[in-house]
Amino acid sequence: MPDIHIRPATAADQDTIRQMVKAEELDPTGLHWSHFLIAENGGEIVGIGQVRPYPKCRELGSLVVKEPYRRQGVGARIIHALLERETGDVYLECLDHNAAYYARFGFERVPWWRTPMPLKLKAGVMGRILRLFGYRLITMRRAKRLDGKT
Repeated sequence: MPDIHIRPATAADQDTIRQMVKAEELDPTGLHWSHFLIAENGGEIVGIGQVRPYPKCRELGSLVVKEPYRRQGVGARIIHALLERETGDVYLECLDHNAAYYARFGFERVPWWRTPMPLKLKAGVMGRILRLFGYRLITMRRAKRLDGKT
């Protein structure tokens, strides 16, 4: 496994973040560097991820790992580091075939209409569009436990 270092993004990372998200055709909205963590190997950015803040919820998203570093735990390290900083519920949207992966981090499927706005709107609209192309978008939530632990 490569020597991966996870760090908060800086303003200098903004262009790389945008390029990596665009290359993977992910949601290009809300890509502010201050929400991201960066995975580096020898000074090279090899992965990114963020928790996008909304007024009534937070969404895990924009998770990208460069191809040569996939299936080596880089994405999992980014997710763990991002979730470690969260104190409340965190949502995400993914294609249904990725549900088992995110379940490893405590995420459970929830109906899109039971998510807070604006995720409800985003998931409802995008889910219908993707269905036209044979994809099934699902929403998931990692709930905060009553004892304050996640």
